[in-house]
Amino acid sequence: MPRFASFIQPFLFCLCGVLGAAHAQGASPAQGWAGKTVGETIADRPSNLYRYEKHRLDSADGKRHYRIEISIPRVPAPAGGYAALYMLDGNAAMDTLTEDDLASISGGGHPPVLVAVGYDIPVRNDVVSRAYDYTPPVHENGKLIAEPVVRGHVGGGADVFLDFIAARVKPLVRARAGTDPKKEYLWGHSYGGLFVLHTLFTRPDAFARYIAGDPSVWWHDGALLREWQAFEKERAAGKRVAILVGAKPRDPARPAPGASMDTRAIVEDMAEGLRRGGGQVSYEAFPQYGHGEMIRVSLERALRIAAEP
Repeated sequence: MPRFASFIQPFLFCLCGVLGAAHAQGASPAQGWAGKTVGETIADRPSNLYRYEKHRLDSADGKRHYRIEISIPRVPAPAGGYAALYMLDGNAAMDTLTEDDLASISGGGHPPVLVAVGYDIPVRNDVVSRAYDYTPPVHENGKLIAEPVVRGHVGGGADVFLDFIAARVKPLVRARAGTDPKKEYLWGHSYGGLFVLHTLFTRPDAFARYIAGDPSVWWHDGALLREWQAFEKERAAGKRVAILVGAKPRDPARPAPGASMDTRAIVEDMAEGLRRGGGQVSYEAFPQYGHGEMIRVSLERALRIAAEP
């Protein structure tokens, strides 16, 4: 069972439904979960298991500023290099991880490199930048919508962000940590889970394993569904995919985004289609956890997957 009790307070708000539309750097406490300041994390404390590096990179257009935190095992790399888990919403991921997590993935002798891809701000999320980075391009009537807007934020930049990871982040990690390009795994929650599935459906060979936590497939009236319908399912053959969703009933007075869509049924159908295509796919629903709480649950699962031989 996930080590959940001590983490419930930070996750009371939905990751994709944070209050306020201001830029996260100027977020106030009223903006909820995303505006929570990140205090001391595992990277700020000495560890016998991992050492830490922080790097700062900018997007090609200079509009987004990233903090890349690399956690490197202190044990020698195996032949071929370490596995690497790329964690979206890197600030929140580092704020979530504990020394016990590091111990749990080190005990089996295959600790992965952890790569937190976050934003260079003091709070958990840059809601403006992630809305652009994590959401797929939108086409209507065969034409690209230049700036699709959902919940007041411009989206559609997932391909640009994926290019950034491939051209800037992965080479940095491989050089600094000695990782195996064949063992690169991707985890994301909410909008991050949406990005995970977009990557799988459009560039399935970008990563070896995919872990999507409560993916926001409702975004822009289900724009991801068109990618799924166009995806040749056989391209998922041999891929390991884990899809984890929170099924805790919501307060009827606070309906979820995309409440008119049965998002759980949609992602369950995706999981079944990927299995038919030859993928090693798991789908799990957690009735005891809500959307925001699933970040911890899905990240724990991603850590276990990344630590497997």
